[in-house]
Amino acid sequence: MSTEAARPGPNSALSTAIGRNAQTPEKHSVNSDIITLLCGPSNGELKVDREALCSHSRFFYDMLNSCDTTLQVNVDESQSDMQLFLEVASGKPPASTFETRTSACWDEFKRIFDIADKYDSPLVRERCEKWLVSRCLRGRVRCSDFKFQDVQIGLDWLSLCQKYNLRDLGWYVSYDLGTQLAERAWMTAASDALKDLSDPEFLKVMLQAVQDRVVEDGEKAAGAAEEGGSDAEIVNSG
Repeated sequence: MSTEAARPGPNSALSTAIGRNAQTPEKHSVNSDIITLLCGPSNGELKVDREALCSHSRFFYDMLNSCDTTLQVNVDESQSDMQLFLEVASGKPPASTFETRTSACWDEFKRIFDIADKYDSPLVRERCEKWLVSRCLRGRVRCSDFKFQDVQIGLDWLSLCQKYNLRDLGWYVSYDLGTQLAERAWMTAASDALKDLSDPEFLKVMLQAVQDRVVEDGEKAAGAAEEGGSDAEIVNSG
């Protein structure tokens, strides 16, 4: 999927296109009116197709079907954040974040996860997780020592993976953190850094990463020692 296309404007046809063919959470008559999202704190507006919004959010589905004459909805999120949410709902990854590892990139994904949780949109959450896992896979192919993120940001993401039950992404974050723990890259004690981590599977993956790195380093050391011994034998025989 191309990520170079210009991002649609806040009142573009995107909002009326998302999810037209998607099924609503249950069979129910949903009006195809245009809903105006009144965003805070900048008071921006987004025009959204009612049926599309309901098909991707149980929260809006319940709200709008309890009062099918509603034409405006106030939301706390900024216009830019809601636009990101709608883009992901339409199947488009955040264009400005797809090939970068800056903090701003990860912050945008975090905000989308938070919005998806608030408005009960599992599809948006699943799409973001798949995109991030795909980035991890590509990173590993391109670079053998690829890291999901530095330790502190990685710990923040691991907490988010636990909060929203992001199993696949949590595996990559846990493994990378375990690798960095084996490399002694952590600036704080593991017991303090992991005090809020309660998911046993993530802890297991982290420990497996530590073990894998220790074994790998041992094999490298043994290989270097063997090579050094061979060189010494050649010198002595000469």
